[in-house]
Amino acid sequence: VADSNQQQNRIAALIYSGLFNSRTGVNNTNQFSVGTDITRSVDPANGSIQRLYAEDTNLIIFQEDKVSRALIDKDAIYSAEGNAAVTSTNLVIGQIVPYAGEYGISTNPESFAVYGNRKYFTDKKRGVVLRLSGGAGGGNGITEISLYGMHDFFRDELSNLSVDKIVGSWNNHTKDYNISIQTSTTYKTLTFDEGVLGWTTFLDFKPSQAFSLNNLYYTFN
Repeated sequence: VADSNQQQNRIAALIYSGLFNSRTGVNNTNQFSVGTDITRSVDPANGSIQRLYAEDTNLIIFQEDKVSRALIDKDAIYSAEGNAAVTSTNLVIGQIVPYAGEYGISTNPESFAVYGNRKYFTDKKRGVVLRLSGGAGGGNGITEISLYGMHDFFRDELSNLSVDKIVGSWNNHTKDYNISIQTSTTYKTLTFDEGVLGWTTFLDFKPSQAFSLNNLYYTFN
């Protein structure tokens, strides 16, 4: 019987290649050694991996229904009391630990924005806007910032089946998180202000993309 090679789409797994070093000219990014453990998997019951974000020595993994963090170039050894001690290892991706809360990024990775140790994103399935705070150790975890006076609004807007894009961005000039909920014909763009912990205004533009550079905020098609 001839071998039958089939493609497999692993929606909840990570794999890493060899190293790339621009200073020495070493480029092993096309090498995937079968002799080493180079894959890590998260629970496929939480949906596909939608976005990865590297922060210090942690890798934050956004699935549709869960957010986790993985240790980079280190691992954790747990004592009998459940206390974790970080240890050096040759693993590129170490232990994966989920954040508390039944939240994910749904299928809207474009809603993600980051400033400092705060990451913002939406969970369309649950009708909420979220902030992940803290540094490499996990910090404060996930907070539902749509609860700050706008719970009903986001619950209704995000449940709209015609929403096809949710653009999130950080305005480094005004220190605000902007979110634009868009359909093919309409949009609603809002601002969340950390200074007052509230949603302060609606905006009159519909960005396809947005970002901050050198303390200026750009939106464009």
